[in-house]
Amino acid sequence: MLLARTRSGHCLGGGWTRAGIALCVSALLACVPAVDADVFHLRNGGTVEGQLVATEGDVYRVRTAAGLVGLPVSAVERTEAGSTALDEYDRRVRETADTPADQTTLGLWCAEHGLRTESKRHLQRAVTLDADCEAARRALGYVRAGTMWVDARAAGGRKVAAPESKETDAQRLARAIRNQWYPRIAGIKSARLDSDRPDWFDEGRAMILAIKDPLAIQPLADVLGRGDIRTRRLLVEALAAFPQDEATMNLAALSFVDADADLRRAAITQLGRRDDRRIVEQYREALHVPSDVITRRAAFALGELKATEAIPELIDGLTVERNKWVEVPVRQWWWRYETVFNGSTVVQLGGGVQATQEPEFGIYLPADVVGNDWQYQRVTVYRTELLEALRRITGQDFGFDRDDWLRWYEQRKR
Repeated sequence: MLLARTRSGHCLGGGWTRAGIALCVSALLACVPAVDADVFHLRNGGTVEGQLVATEGDVYRVRTAAGLVGLPVSAVERTEAGSTALDEYDRRVRETADTPADQTTLGLWCAEHGLRTESKRHLQRAVTLDADCEAARRALGYVRAGTMWVDARAAGGRKVAAPESKETDAQRLARAIRNQWYPRIAGIKSARLDSDRPDWFDEGRAMILAIKDPLAIQPLADVLGRGDIRTRRLLVEALAAFPQDEATMNLAALSFVDADADLRRAAITQLGRRDDRRIVEQYREALHVPSDVITRRAAFALGELKATEAIPELIDGLTVERNKWVEVPVRQWWWRYETVFNGSTVVQLGGGVQATQEPEFGIYLPADVVGNDWQYQRVTVYRTELLEALRRITGQDFGFDRDDWLRWYEQRKR
């Protein structure tokens, strides 16, 4: 067992498991004056930065960016003395003037460093001082509607997160740990993964793959998902190592939204290894979404996963009627001349030699005269991705003929 002594003289150690960290529920204890800040290194690889304000039994009470949390002593491997964002915040508070601009600046700094409660407090103070403070209003999620500011989340019908005061102690602890992963992962990305040197990238890759804390899944997806193709491929590799649903969800999101087709395929391959039928069900539901891009990518995924249960939906969606702007080939009218003036011309070349020549246009036909027209029409869309998925799943090919597909499918079920 590893032991470490803090500046306040508390000895840390224990045998807390990774599962125990994720599920811990610690009681809130009586508040006492804070001591210097510490970085608590957890046994699962995560960290919690904060100020130790009390110790009672087997629980540390730590002031963090997420609020006051209870941290099990046995979850901590060691502590490290150091300055944290809270220390810097305390210094900035003392130096910040009570003006809209300065309160907004401090609120934005807090947001960048994971101090959500403090950020909201200072942004709201800026709005109190100046109701029309645009930077603070926008940071709080408001949009301008004429002469009024409207909460964009409420106006858009989105569910607004519950107040942080309703969080349990365990939820605050989880958020505190998650917040610590963001700067660490961002640091690896900027210092190693963004480098043109292959050896530096390899070092960064090893550091990312060494992360085993499930609370790092969301920061990994958020930070690495914004990187270049190498970094996003690494994200797929990293997410594949986590069995949790959060990793599954992020792999599925990559399979839909990433711009690189090979990366989407890699994400689907990892999903297929999870043997989780919920994955297939979500792709089946996506076939009914009124978006051609989502439908095409869902069909591709179902083909890659050889999802036989999706055969009926794929057959049903082979063609769809849509209202679309279509290009009507006006130029076809010009080629009707060929059906009217379709006689061959015999040309005497001399010496008894003749040549037969079909009539052709020699006049240049400009695009603004001959070019096509656009009309809004009801058309049949043939969805080749769904057909390709059916081919991959069944080994059969009946083209876009639904009746042939359905006959084959009914015979197969017998």
